[in-house]
Amino acid sequence: MTLRPPALAAALLVLFMPCAMRAGNAVLDWNEQALDATRLARNAPPQAALYLATFHVAIYDAVNGIDRHHKGWLVNDPAPAGANTDAAIASAAYTVMSELWTWTNPRTLKIAYDAALAPIPDGPSKSDGIAWGKKVAEAILAKRATSGYNKPIPGKYTSTDQGKWRETPPTFRPPLLPFWGKVTPFVMTSQDQFRAPPPETLGSKEYAEELAFVAKHGVRDGAERTDYQTLCTPFWSDDLGTATPPGHWNVIAQDIARRRNLTVPEAARLFALLNLAEADAGISCWETKYYYNYWRPETALRELDPKLNAQVELHPDFIPNMSSPPFPSYTSGHSTFSAAAARILALYFGTDDIPFSVNSDGLPGVVHSFKKLSEAQAEVGMSRVWGGIHTMSDNLEAQKVGMKIADYVYANALVPVAN
Repeated sequence: MTLRPPALAAALLVLFMPCAMRAGNAVLDWNEQALDATRLARNAPPQAALYLATFHVAIYDAVNGIDRHHKGWLVNDPAPAGANTDAAIASAAYTVMSELWTWTNPRTLKIAYDAALAPIPDGPSKSDGIAWGKKVAEAILAKRATSGYNKPIPGKYTSTDQGKWRETPPTFRPPLLPFWGKVTPFVMTSQDQFRAPPPETLGSKEYAEELAFVAKHGVRDGAERTDYQTLCTPFWSDDLGTATPPGHWNVIAQDIARRRNLTVPEAARLFALLNLAEADAGISCWETKYYYNYWRPETALRELDPKLNAQVELHPDFIPNMSSPPFPSYTSGHSTFSAAAARILALYFGTDDIPFSVNSDGLPGVVHSFKKLSEAQAEVGMSRVWGGIHTMSDNLEAQKVGMKIADYVYANALVPVAN
């Protein structure tokens, strides 16, 4: 069927019309827009987490100024009486996306913005909502502009010393965001508040056992893995060009929010809490990573001096099932993000027993299903070990920290207002 110009215009409007607007929840629509922008921008995971937190906090504070049942993250002033909530959400979202996701096509973003505003009747309620959302978003952007996220700190981050991180093959990429552990957190009191304990020492029996496990289960060829475990690596890879690890959990949260029919204020608070925890998880993890600056398992398996640990069997030709990311190994970023996300969702809904299914940007067409949030959290962590890029302690210590961060965020941010 050939569309005539008016029909084509209508079809394009539907294409760019926010899905959540059609479904009745603008928060979920704009979350989809932000995830698509993250994919296009190829944001690194900590950067994606910070952008998503800024975005959802702006939406939350805008909605909360109208709803006024919880404390704001930054803005606690009331919105103008009668301000339209959906207009405030669209304005806050559009303002943050225009500032942070600079790789997004401005025309596409404007089409989505106009489509979100189109069903709202013109008048003071609409214009006040737009002005309020913009005001809140600009205040939050100004606050985060002082956090240091856009001010790299020069320094030397690679080393040929035993146990210290250096670039890994095949691309030998330089260290990614080595200054991120200095970025001001959203909720944590300091970047090192939840720093993980020191990693296993090079000469310990425990470290030898961990490397042996990676050599056996994380090697690319001939590994002791099931097919499912092998495919978990690309499923949860969440590399550049995907929604990223924090974004993957936004996808999960969006599905749960839809199935549970969350109201707009409920969804705004859920996604703000989720992404506050994810953003602080990224800052905390990167602080730990570059504080210890521990090398990747593949480097240890090839280069560890036998004098330091005679129990380690070297594998000079070891190739991991997944290409090692360009930053220190300890602790796992994805494990930290996933533990924080799963914990926040469990705290918000009051249970870990939430069945769900999720797809993957890295393995299109494949769906993984879980009976509990913690099952997905555990699988994500193991995917990094099966991928050969992390030891078990990289994974488990990260999960402990991620859950601590979630507990702290949930207890201290966006709490109910006392009656």
